[in-house]
Amino acid sequence: MPTIRRKFFRNKRYFYLEEQVRIDQKNKKIQVYLGKNIPNNLARYRIKLAQKERDLIIANLPKLFILEKIFNGEQISKIEVLKTQFKYKLLGLSHFATRQLWTRYAVQFIFESNAIEGSKLSQSEVKAIVKNKYIKKTIARKEIVEVKNSIKVFPVIRGTQFTLNQRQIIQLHKLLVRGLGIASGYKKVDIIVNNKPTTPVGRVRQEMKMLLAWWNSNKTSQRHPLALAADFHQRFERIHPFTDGNGRIGRLLFNWILFYFGYPPILFLYRNRQRYFNALDQADEGRKNKWYWYCIQVYKSSINWLLEWPA
Repeated sequence: MPTIRRKFFRNKRYFYLEEQVRIDQKNKKIQVYLGKNIPNNLARYRIKLAQKERDLIIANLPKLFILEKIFNGEQISKIEVLKTQFKYKLLGLSHFATRQLWTRYAVQFIFESNAIEGSKLSQSEVKAIVKNKYIKKTIARKEIVEVKNSIKVFPVIRGTQFTLNQRQIIQLHKLLVRGLGIASGYKKVDIIVNNKPTTPVGRVRQEMKMLLAWWNSNKTSQRHPLALAADFHQRFERIHPFTDGNGRIGRLLFNWILFYFGYPPILFLYRNRQRYFNALDQADEGRKNKWYWYCIQVYKSSINWLLEWPA
């Protein structure tokens, strides 16, 4: 978070907007001169500082991230530029505007994620439920409960109390499916998805243990956060640990990983659900390139969507 620093030179006072960027285990200081007094409007100074931060990150990509075939310097640079833009956009928003932005994202995320799983609600209907406005009597109670549960779950993954472990993932699922007649806890029957078997009931807890061990050993590996989130999501969906709600929980956890590293969230769209499923299917077969490219494309579009508000 940028701070305003005061410095003295020959008994005169000067102000700087300053940020610390972690590079190669050390904090690198960047700053922009504000003047002898603090300006009322810092917008143009934040733009200058954002540019300095972007330039510093791009110049040090090999020190920050493991560069891979798909998550290469070109693609990571594009993501880092967008991420920095979003960071400084948030800094320029009022508390009220920030809340509005996250509410807008939550509504869109719930609409898209639930629609991928078969919900028939429109975006305006989801928004009405989230904001406790008039709801048509023809809307099924189950659809309303799904949305209300989702809006309760969303702050959990954006907060600081959630930890990626089996107990808390099960609790997250329990909150998501409460009142829907869906069994909470790990599945009790084997499930076939798209004509493919998922992890057998007797192996779920062990597979989840292995997945979380993978996460704990890789979260400090310097792989790009999007690459880690993409791998975790694909592995989680292949296990399919719950009777229902696996896709929604998986996409929430995808975002939790991004938030964990200080990155903006991703938004998978209902209209592209077949590409999403096809890319996951190929990744399940060991061919991950299509899945990685798809995640990069979706992520860049997601951040640009966030940056467009307000118009």
